[in-house]
Amino acid sequence: MKWKCAAIAWIALGLAACATHPDKPAGQEIRIVQPDPAEQATEDAQVQRVVEGVQMIQQGHIQAAIDGPFDEVVGYYETKYRGHTDTIFSARSMADALLYSTMAASDKHIATSRVIGPAWAMACWGRGYAYNEMARYDDAIVELDKALALAPFDTQYNIEIGFAYQRKRAWEESLKHYEVAEDHASLTMDDKQVAEMTCKALRGEGYDLVELHRYPEARAAYRKCLGLIPGEPRSLGELKYIDRVAGPEATR
Repeated sequence: MKWKCAAIAWIALGLAACATHPDKPAGQEIRIVQPDPAEQATEDAQVQRVVEGVQMIQQGHIQAAIDGPFDEVVGYYETKYRGHTDTIFSARSMADALLYSTMAASDKHIATSRVIGPAWAMACWGRGYAYNEMARYDDAIVELDKALALAPFDTQYNIEIGFAYQRKRAWEESLKHYEVAEDHASLTMDDKQVAEMTCKALRGEGYDLVELHRYPEARAAYRKCLGLIPGEPRSLGELKYIDRVAGPEATR
């Protein structure tokens, strides 16, 4: 899966728990803090290192990408936040930053939280993506779970782990992640990517549903993809496959 990356300017958020939730300590409020220029430059540099790692994978240097850029970025953030008492989230934009802050405010198990830029979760995703490329699906799931701990609703990360579970024939677990990916594409992806990534999620759902013999639901997923991208060839092909294997009852 290719990462499309344009010029990036990410906002880091410092966030304390919301006082309006009845299970939260009184007197706390949300604080949004924009980093100083030096800190922002460091964040941007970490994002760029992840992009370089993805380019290395695409050039066939998969293990080198893991050992180099991805490990460097993950190591940077693990060191920076070691011993930190806040729950850390890693967001692509203000939209998903607010999504995570709202989630944290409603979770009585989270006392305080902080939303930072995307590089940490991106690097964990990059390692998972690399392991998927090497068909090391258990290793991929370990890394992608780390990405989702930082960005639980991210469409890209849920699609990637959905693929890993799919390769392991864990259809229900895979389906769960593809559904999360579909539901949150408009919040966690760039506007230009929403239709494409939603369609990827729907195709993943369709594949899992076919394997589960839930053919009407599979057809509905592929048709929904075609509603977003008319003529999308993979969905058209899968619909024909369902007709062959399931018979006329799956066409209703």
